[in-house]
Amino acid sequence: MGRGKPPAGSGWQGTPGASAFIGYTVLYPFTGRDEATSLGQPHDSLTYLFQLTCVGATQDQAETVMDRARIALVGVTPSVSDRAAFPIYQAEVDRQVTRDDAATPPVHYGIAQFRFRSNPLT
Repeated sequence: MGRGKPPAGSGWQGTPGASAFIGYTVLYPFTGRDEATSLGQPHDSLTYLFQLTCVGATQDQAETVMDRARIALVGVTPSVSDRAAFPIYQAEVDRQVTRDDAATPPVHYGIAQFRFRSNPLT
């Protein structure tokens, strides 16, 4: 499993469209953004952004996967080596679930972005 890839065992479990579909989430991390409080300490505060693309065979399944991801992440404080971190919160980007007709058979995607901030340990 890697960033930007579906997890093993997800998706269609046999013939696409004629078998069970296990919904999944794909993680797309972005680099941290400096929130410098002074020129002497340019990396004091970093804000990290990541995107989850939640996939389902139906709109309801994709929404369920997205709801579970939100429940699992929002308010959780990640562990960041040698830094103090703040709880994860959902960013302003949140798209409705859409149908991807380019896939055969079509699947549904929901996209949400999340952020958290970290500071050096003092």
